[in-house]
Amino acid sequence: MFEHGSRTGNEHRVEQNHRFNFAAMQRALRDAASAQGFWGGYVRSLKPLEVEEPIDVWVHRPPAYLLARLLLPTPVSPNTVTIGSIALGWAAGVAIFSDFRGHLPVAGLLVFCSAVLDCADGQLARMRKSSSAFGRMLDGAADYLVSTVVVGGAAWLVIRKFEHPAWHSVVAGLLALLTIITGSFHTSMYDHFKNVFLRLTHPSYRDGEDLSAAERRYHSEPVVRSLGRRVVWAFYFFYMRAQRSNVERFDPNSIRLLREYPEFNARHAAIYRKHAGALMRIWRNFFGFGSLVFGLAVAIAFDVAEYYLLFRLVVLNVVFYGHLRPQQRRASELALEEMARAA
Repeated sequence: MFEHGSRTGNEHRVEQNHRFNFAAMQRALRDAASAQGFWGGYVRSLKPLEVEEPIDVWVHRPPAYLLARLLLPTPVSPNTVTIGSIALGWAAGVAIFSDFRGHLPVAGLLVFCSAVLDCADGQLARMRKSSSAFGRMLDGAADYLVSTVVVGGAAWLVIRKFEHPAWHSVVAGLLALLTIITGSFHTSMYDHFKNVFLRLTHPSYRDGEDLSAAERRYHSEPVVRSLGRRVVWAFYFFYMRAQRSNVERFDPNSIRLLREYPEFNARHAAIYRKHAGALMRIWRNFFGFGSLVFGLAVAIAFDVAEYYLLFRLVVLNVVFYGHLRPQQRRASELALEEMARAA
Protein backbone atom coordinates (compact mmCIF):
# COMPACT_ATOMS: atom_id res chain seq x y z
CA MET A 1 0.00 0.00 0.00
CA PHE A 2 2.74 2.41 0.92
CA GLU A 3 5.40 1.43 -1.61
CA HIS A 4 6.43 3.89 -4.27
CA GLY A 5 5.11 2.99 -7.69
CA SER A 6 3.30 4.35 -10.67
CA ARG A 7 0.68 6.98 -9.90
CA THR A 8 -2.39 8.03 -11.78
CA GLY A 9 -2.81 11.57 -13.06
CA ASN A 10 -5.38 12.25 -10.33
CA GLU A 11 -3.00 11.07 -7.59
CA HIS A 12 -0.27 13.27 -9.00
CA ARG A 13 -2.57 16.30 -9.06
CA VAL A 14 -3.71 15.64 -5.48
CA GLU A 15 -0.09 15.52 -4.33
CA GLN A 16 0.71 18.70 -6.24
CA ASN A 17 -2.29 20.45 -4.67
CA HIS A 18 -1.24 19.30 -1.20
CA ARG A 19 2.27 20.65 -1.72
CA PHE A 20 0.91 23.90 -3.12
CA ASN A 21 -1.46 24.39 -0.20
CA PHE A 22 1.25 23.62 2.35
CA ALA A 23 3.70 25.97 0.60
CA ALA A 24 1.06 28.70 0.38
CA MET A 25 0.29 28.33 4.10
CA GLN A 26 3.98 28.55 4.96
CA ARG A 27 4.45 31.66 2.81
CA ALA A 28 1.44 33.35 4.45
CA LEU A 29 2.74 32.60 7.94
CA ARG A 30 6.29 33.69 7.06
CA ASP A 31 4.92 36.96 5.69
CA ALA A 32 2.96 37.43 8.91
CA ALA A 33 6.10 36.81 10.96
CA SER A 34 7.72 39.87 9.41
CA ALA A 35 4.66 42.01 10.11
CA GLN A 36 4.00 44.03 13.24
CA GLY A 37 1.04 43.63 15.54
CA PHE A 38 -0.83 40.68 16.99
CA TRP A 39 -0.54 38.24 14.08
CA GLY A 40 3.15 38.90 13.51
CA GLY A 41 3.88 38.43 17.20
CA TYR A 42 1.93 35.18 17.20
CA VAL A 43 3.89 33.67 14.31
CA ARG A 44 7.20 34.70 15.89
CA SER A 45 6.18 32.84 19.07
CA LEU A 46 5.99 29.54 17.17
CA LYS A 47 8.64 26.93 16.53
CA PRO A 48 9.84 26.57 12.92
CA LEU A 49 6.75 25.79 10.84
CA GLU A 50 8.31 22.73 9.22
CA VAL A 51 7.95 20.87 12.51
CA GLU A 52 5.00 22.59 14.19
CA GLU A 53 1.94 20.39 14.51
CA PRO A 54 -1.00 21.89 12.55
CA ILE A 55 -3.35 21.15 15.44
CA ASP A 56 -1.14 23.31 17.63
CA VAL A 57 -0.75 26.13 15.08
CA TRP A 58 -4.48 26.46 14.44
CA VAL A 59 -6.10 25.26 17.70
CA HIS A 60 -3.86 25.16 20.79
CA ARG A 61 -1.39 27.97 20.19
CA PRO A 62 -3.72 30.90 19.39
CA PRO A 63 -5.33 30.90 22.89
CA ALA A 64 -1.91 30.01 24.32
CA TYR A 65 -0.49 33.13 22.68
CA LEU A 66 -3.24 35.26 24.20
CA LEU A 67 -2.35 33.87 27.62
CA ALA A 68 1.37 34.41 27.02
CA ARG A 69 0.74 38.04 26.04
CA LEU A 70 -1.23 38.57 29.24
CA LEU A 71 1.56 37.01 31.32
CA LEU A 72 4.42 38.75 29.50
CA PRO A 73 4.57 41.84 31.80
CA THR A 74 3.95 39.78 34.96
CA PRO A 75 6.45 37.88 37.16
CA VAL A 76 4.79 34.56 36.25
CA SER A 77 7.49 32.29 34.82
CA PRO A 78 7.13 29.77 31.97
CA ASN A 79 7.89 27.01 34.49
CA THR A 80 4.89 28.12 36.56
CA VAL A 81 2.73 27.83 33.45
CA THR A 82 4.09 24.30 32.93
CA ILE A 83 3.12 23.35 36.47
CA GLY A 84 -0.35 24.73 35.73
CA SER A 85 -0.53 22.44 32.70
CA ILE A 86 0.26 19.46 34.94
CA ALA A 87 -2.38 20.52 37.46
CA LEU A 88 -5.07 20.81 34.78
CA GLY A 89 -4.10 17.44 33.30
CA TRP A 90 -4.39 15.75 36.68
CA ALA A 91 -7.67 17.57 37.35
CA ALA A 92 -8.89 16.05 34.08
CA GLY A 93 -7.91 12.64 35.42
CA VAL A 94 -9.93 13.27 38.59
CA ALA A 95 -12.93 14.27 36.47
CA ILE A 96 -12.61 11.13 34.33
CA PHE A 97 -12.66 8.86 37.38
CA SER A 98 -15.47 10.81 39.05
CA ASP A 99 -19.17 10.27 38.50
CA PHE A 100 -20.79 13.70 38.69
CA ARG A 101 -23.12 14.85 35.94
CA GLY A 102 -21.18 16.02 32.90
CA HIS A 103 -17.85 14.78 34.26
CA LEU A 104 -16.59 13.66 30.82
CA PRO A 105 -17.19 16.99 28.99
CA VAL A 106 -15.50 18.70 31.96
CA ALA A 107 -12.58 16.27 31.69
CA GLY A 108 -12.28 16.90 27.95
CA LEU A 109 -12.26 20.66 28.50
CA LEU A 110 -9.58 20.34 31.18
CA VAL A 111 -7.43 18.23 28.85
CA PHE A 112 -7.76 20.90 26.18
CA CYS A 113 -6.85 23.67 28.65
CA SER A 114 -3.85 21.64 29.80
CA ALA A 115 -2.68 21.45 26.17
CA VAL A 116 -3.09 25.22 25.80
CA LEU A 117 -0.89 25.84 28.84
CA ASP A 118 1.58 23.27 27.54
CA CYS A 119 1.94 25.47 24.44
CA ALA A 120 1.87 28.76 26.34
CA ASP A 121 4.94 28.00 28.47
CA GLY A 122 7.22 27.68 25.44
CA GLN A 123 5.66 30.67 23.68
CA LEU A 124 6.11 32.83 26.78
CA ALA A 125 9.75 31.72 27.06
CA ARG A 126 10.40 32.54 23.39
CA MET A 127 8.68 35.94 23.72
CA ARG A 128 10.89 36.74 26.73
CA LYS A 129 13.94 35.11 25.08
CA SER A 130 14.36 33.14 28.30
CA SER A 131 14.25 29.53 27.08
CA SER A 132 16.26 27.20 29.30
CA ALA A 133 17.35 23.59 29.28
CA PHE A 134 15.60 22.97 32.60
CA GLY A 135 12.39 24.50 31.24
CA ARG A 136 12.44 22.11 28.31
CA MET A 137 13.04 19.20 30.69
CA LEU A 138 10.15 20.28 32.90
CA ASP A 139 7.93 20.60 29.84
CA GLY A 140 8.83 17.05 28.81
CA ALA A 141 8.10 15.76 32.32
CA ALA A 142 4.75 17.57 32.19
CA ASP A 143 3.85 15.84 28.92
CA TYR A 144 4.69 12.48 30.49
CA LEU A 145 2.69 13.13 33.66
CA VAL A 146 -0.36 14.48 31.85
CA SER A 147 -0.43 11.79 29.16
CA THR A 148 -0.07 9.02 31.76
CA VAL A 149 -3.15 10.20 33.63
CA VAL A 150 -5.28 11.12 30.61
CA VAL A 151 -4.46 8.09 28.45
CA GLY A 152 -4.87 5.85 31.49
CA GLY A 153 -8.24 7.47 32.15
CA ALA A 154 -9.34 6.92 28.56
CA ALA A 155 -8.32 3.26 28.83
CA TRP A 156 -10.34 2.92 32.05
CA LEU A 157 -13.41 4.36 30.31
CA VAL A 158 -13.08 1.73 27.59
CA ILE A 159 -12.62 -1.14 30.06
CA ARG A 160 -15.61 0.02 32.10
CA LYS A 161 -17.78 0.26 28.99
CA PHE A 162 -16.97 -3.37 28.06
CA GLU A 163 -16.87 -4.89 31.55
CA HIS A 164 -19.55 -7.54 30.80
CA PRO A 165 -18.86 -10.30 30.03
CA ALA A 166 -15.53 -10.39 31.85
CA TRP A 167 -13.49 -11.53 28.85
CA HIS A 168 -14.58 -8.39 26.98
CA SER A 169 -12.97 -6.25 29.65
CA VAL A 170 -9.79 -8.34 29.49
CA VAL A 171 -9.54 -7.94 25.71
CA ALA A 172 -10.36 -4.22 25.96
CA GLY A 173 -7.70 -3.78 28.62
CA LEU A 174 -5.03 -5.58 26.60
CA LEU A 175 -5.84 -3.58 23.46
CA ALA A 176 -5.81 -0.33 25.44
CA LEU A 177 -2.43 -1.25 26.95
CA LEU A 178 -1.04 -2.00 23.50
CA THR A 179 -2.35 1.36 22.29
CA ILE A 180 -0.68 3.15 25.19
CA ILE A 181 2.67 1.45 24.53
CA THR A 182 2.68 2.08 20.79
CA GLY A 183 1.37 5.61 21.32
CA SER A 184 4.38 6.38 23.49
CA PHE A 185 6.57 5.16 20.60
CA HIS A 186 4.75 7.52 18.23
CA THR A 187 5.27 10.67 20.26
CA SER A 188 8.86 9.90 21.28
CA MET A 189 9.85 9.15 17.67
CA TYR A 190 8.20 12.35 16.46
CA ASP A 191 10.14 14.26 19.11
CA HIS A 192 13.40 12.63 18.00
CA PHE A 193 12.96 13.20 14.27
CA LYS A 194 11.73 16.74 14.90
CA ASN A 195 15.01 17.47 16.70
CA VAL A 196 17.06 15.74 14.00
CA PHE A 197 15.30 17.78 11.32
CA LEU A 198 15.79 21.06 13.18
CA ARG A 199 19.41 20.37 14.10
CA LEU A 200 20.31 19.60 10.48
CA THR A 201 18.20 22.20 8.65
CA HIS A 202 17.95 25.26 10.93
CA PRO A 203 21.18 27.13 11.74
CA SER A 204 19.88 28.80 14.91
CA TYR A 205 18.25 25.73 16.49
CA ARG A 206 20.29 23.97 19.16
CA ASP A 207 17.63 23.17 21.77
CA GLY A 208 17.33 19.41 21.23
CA GLU A 209 19.95 17.17 22.81
CA ASP A 210 20.74 13.48 22.80
CA LEU A 211 21.30 11.25 25.82
CA SER A 212 25.07 11.76 25.96
CA ALA A 213 24.67 15.56 25.88
CA ALA A 214 22.07 15.36 28.65
CA GLU A 215 24.43 13.25 30.78
CA ARG A 216 27.27 15.75 30.28
CA ARG A 217 24.98 18.59 31.29
CA TYR A 218 23.83 16.67 34.36
CA HIS A 219 27.40 16.09 35.56
CA SER A 220 28.31 19.73 34.95
CA GLU A 221 25.62 20.93 37.38
CA PRO A 222 26.25 21.48 41.10
CA VAL A 223 26.11 18.25 43.07
CA VAL A 224 23.47 19.61 45.47
CA ARG A 225 20.09 19.66 43.69
CA SER A 226 16.63 20.45 45.00
CA LEU A 227 14.06 17.65 45.28
CA GLY A 228 12.07 19.07 42.38
CA ARG A 229 15.14 19.23 40.17
CA ARG A 230 16.08 15.63 41.02
CA VAL A 231 12.55 14.47 40.13
CA VAL A 232 12.63 16.31 36.78
CA TRP A 233 16.05 14.84 35.96
CA ALA A 234 14.78 11.35 36.81
CA PHE A 235 11.81 11.72 34.44
CA TYR A 236 14.05 13.21 31.77
CA PHE A 237 16.62 10.43 31.89
CA PHE A 238 13.89 7.77 31.87
CA TYR A 239 12.42 9.36 28.75
CA MET A 240 15.76 9.91 27.01
CA ARG A 241 16.97 6.34 27.61
CA ALA A 242 13.68 4.84 26.43
CA GLN A 243 13.76 7.10 23.37
CA ARG A 244 17.35 6.16 22.56
CA SER A 245 16.47 2.46 22.78
CA ASN A 246 13.48 2.96 20.46
CA VAL A 247 15.50 5.01 17.96
CA GLU A 248 18.20 2.33 17.75
CA ARG A 249 15.53 -0.11 16.58
CA PHE A 250 13.57 2.35 14.44
CA ASP A 251 16.31 4.22 12.57
CA PRO A 252 19.88 3.96 13.94
CA ASN A 253 21.26 6.05 11.07
CA SER A 254 19.48 9.12 12.45
CA ILE A 255 21.80 8.89 15.48
CA ARG A 256 24.79 8.79 13.11
CA LEU A 257 23.52 11.93 11.39
CA LEU A 258 23.58 13.87 14.64
CA ARG A 259 26.93 12.45 15.67
CA GLU A 260 28.75 12.91 12.35
CA TYR A 261 27.22 16.26 11.35
CA PRO A 262 26.81 18.26 14.59
CA GLU A 263 27.34 21.66 12.95
CA PHE A 264 24.92 23.33 10.56
CA ASN A 265 25.88 23.21 6.90
CA ALA A 266 23.61 24.71 4.23
CA ARG A 267 24.43 21.97 1.71
CA HIS A 268 23.75 19.23 4.23
CA ALA A 269 20.51 20.98 5.21
CA ALA A 270 19.30 20.91 1.61
CA ILE A 271 20.20 17.22 1.30
CA TYR A 272 18.39 16.19 4.48
CA ARG A 273 15.34 18.32 3.70
CA LYS A 274 15.13 16.71 0.25
CA HIS A 275 15.06 13.20 1.69
CA ALA A 276 13.13 13.73 4.95
CA GLY A 277 10.92 16.78 4.35
CA ALA A 278 7.87 14.85 3.13
CA LEU A 279 8.15 12.42 6.04
CA MET A 280 8.30 15.28 8.53
CA ARG A 281 4.92 16.46 7.26
CA ILE A 282 3.47 13.05 8.19
CA TRP A 283 5.17 13.09 11.60
CA ARG A 284 3.88 16.53 12.54
CA ASN A 285 0.34 15.94 11.23
CA PHE A 286 -0.41 12.71 13.07
CA PHE A 287 2.19 11.63 15.62
CA GLY A 288 2.94 14.59 17.89
CA PHE A 289 1.82 15.18 21.45
CA GLY A 290 -0.60 17.92 20.40
CA SER A 291 -2.48 15.56 18.06
CA LEU A 292 -2.64 12.90 20.77
CA VAL A 293 -3.99 15.25 23.41
CA PHE A 294 -6.54 16.96 21.16
CA GLY A 295 -7.90 13.59 20.04
CA LEU A 296 -8.15 12.44 23.65
CA ALA A 297 -9.91 15.66 24.70
CA VAL A 298 -12.60 15.23 22.05
CA ALA A 299 -12.96 11.46 22.52
CA ILE A 300 -13.29 11.75 26.31
CA ALA A 301 -15.73 14.66 26.13
CA PHE A 302 -18.06 12.69 23.85
CA ASP A 303 -17.44 9.34 25.59
CA VAL A 304 -16.07 7.66 22.44
CA ALA A 305 -12.57 6.88 23.69
CA GLU A 306 -12.77 3.32 22.33
CA TYR A 307 -12.98 4.59 18.73
CA TYR A 308 -10.06 6.97 19.12
CA LEU A 309 -7.85 4.36 20.79
CA LEU A 310 -8.77 1.86 18.06
CA PHE A 311 -7.86 4.43 15.39
CA ARG A 312 -4.47 4.95 16.98
CA LEU A 313 -3.90 1.23 17.46
CA VAL A 314 -4.81 0.17 13.91
CA VAL A 315 -4.57 3.08 11.45
CA LEU A 316 -1.66 4.98 12.97
CA ASN A 317 0.36 1.83 13.60
CA VAL A 318 -0.09 0.77 9.98
CA VAL A 319 1.31 4.15 8.92
CA PHE A 320 3.98 4.11 11.63
CA TYR A 321 5.39 0.63 11.01
CA GLY A 322 4.27 0.06 7.43
CA HIS A 323 5.31 3.39 5.93
CA LEU A 324 7.23 5.71 8.24
CA ARG A 325 9.72 3.19 9.61
CA PRO A 326 11.04 1.86 6.26
CA GLN A 327 10.86 5.26 4.56
CA GLN A 328 12.56 7.09 7.44
CA ARG A 329 15.35 4.51 7.53
CA ARG A 330 15.78 4.90 3.79
CA ALA A 331 15.79 8.70 4.03
CA SER A 332 18.50 8.69 6.71
CA GLU A 333 20.58 6.18 4.73
CA LEU A 334 20.34 8.23 1.54
CA ALA A 335 21.10 11.47 3.37
CA LEU A 336 24.20 9.96 4.97
CA GLU A 337 25.45 8.68 1.62
CA GLU A 338 24.86 11.99 -0.16
CA MET A 339 26.39 14.06 2.65
CA ALA A 340 29.49 11.85 2.60
CA ARG A 341 29.85 12.43 -1.15
CA ALA A 342 29.37 16.17 -0.66
CA ALA A 343 32.08 16.40 1.99
